[in-house]
Amino acid sequence: MKILIVVQRYGAEVIGGSESHARVVAHRLAKLNHVEVATTTALDFWSWAPHFPPGESRDGAIRVRRFPVAAGRGPAFKELERHLIFEPHTLDEERAWLMTQGPHVPALLEFLHREGKAYDAVLFYTYIYEPTAAGLPLVAERAGLISTAHDEEPLRLLPYRALFQLPRAFGFLTPEERALVQARFKNAHIPSEVLGIGLDPPPWHDPAPFRERYAPRGPVVLYLGQISEGKAVDELVADWVAYREGGGKGTLLLAGTQRMTLPHRDDIVSFGHVSEEDKFALLEAADALVLPSHLESLGIVILEAWQVGTPCLVSAKNAVTTGQVARAEGGLAYERAGFAAALESVTRDRDRLGASGRRFVEAECAWPAFDARLEQLVDLVAA
Repeated sequence: MKILIVVQRYGAEVIGGSESHARVVAHRLAKLNHVEVATTTALDFWSWAPHFPPGESRDGAIRVRRFPVAAGRGPAFKELERHLIFEPHTLDEERAWLMTQGPHVPALLEFLHREGKAYDAVLFYTYIYEPTAAGLPLVAERAGLISTAHDEEPLRLLPYRALFQLPRAFGFLTPEERALVQARFKNAHIPSEVLGIGLDPPPWHDPAPFRERYAPRGPVVLYLGQISEGKAVDELVADWVAYREGGGKGTLLLAGTQRMTLPHRDDIVSFGHVSEEDKFALLEAADALVLPSHLESLGIVILEAWQVGTPCLVSAKNAVTTGQVARAEGGLAYERAGFAAALESVTRDRDRLGASGRRFVEAECAWPAFDARLEQLVDLVAA
C-alpha cells in the first residue's frame, strides 16, 4: 500500500516519544509498503525554528517531505495555556490555541488537501499540533490517528472536539490512553488497536564501572529523560532529599538534557546526554529506575529498563505508567509521601520484579508482535 505518515517533527536527531514512535512505525511499514512522511523543517518543539532544509529527502526507503513553518510558538503561549486550562475563557481564545502553540504549516495542509487522496492510508501523530488537528479532517476517509493523548485538559479545547470523531481508526499506545480517549469522546464505536512499541535488543554495554563507582554508597537510583520541572524531576529531587534526610542511603543518577537547576550534593549526579551504550549500562547498573512524570503516553524507558532486568518506580498520578508496571509486575507506583518505602521495597525485591518486567517486554515488544498490531491498524484505516 501507499502510506503517508504525518508528524510535526521527524528524523534521527529528533528527541521525543511521539516522534520516535512515528519513525519506528515508518521504517517497519516500509518493509512491505511504499511509505512517505510529511513533516516540518523544525528540530525544536518549543521554537519550531527551521533546522532541516525544506523539500524532499530520504530516510532509508522512506521519502520525507519537509514543509516550512510559517509561524512558531507565540510569546504568549504559556499565558494562553494557563488561561485556557484554569480560567473562564471564550471560544475565540480556544480557536487561537493552535496558532499560538505552533507549528503553523499551511504548505503541509495544502499538500494534504491536494495530494491526500493519492494514499491508501494516512497516519497522523500527536493530536495536539496543527498538522494533525487541521490536517486529519482533510483526509478523514483514509485517516488513522495515533493521538498520544495523556492529559485530559487540552482534549477539552475546541480544535479537538470534532477531531476525535473523524478517523477511520485509532492507534493507541496503551490501554490507559484508549480508556482516556473513549471516556472523553464517547467514540468506542471507532475501531482501534493498542500498538505499544517494538524494541531492538540493547547494544553491547558494560554496567560494571557505574556499579563499582556508586553501589558502595547504597542503592543506585536512576532517572533517564529530560531533566525538567515539566517531567516532575523537581518532585523527584525533593523526595530524594527527604529520603536521604530520613536516613536513606544511595545515589540518585540523572541522565538526559538538563533544563532545571539541581542542588549541589554528593548523592545527586547529573550526566547530561549519554550514548545508547551508556544509557543501557546505567539502566543495568541501577537498582531501580524512577519515572516521576505525571503525563506519559507510553513509558518507553520503563520497557528499556526491563530489557536489562531493572525494576521501576513510577508516579501513582500517572495512569499510563502505573498500568504498565501493574501489567508487567515489574515495579511499583508510589505516592510522594510513600517514596522512601516504595524505593526500599523495590530494591529489596529487585531480582524478581526485574525478571517479571523482562518477560513482559520479551512477549509484548518483540518485533513480530508489534508488526502484527501495526498491520491490523493499517488494515482498519485502509479498509
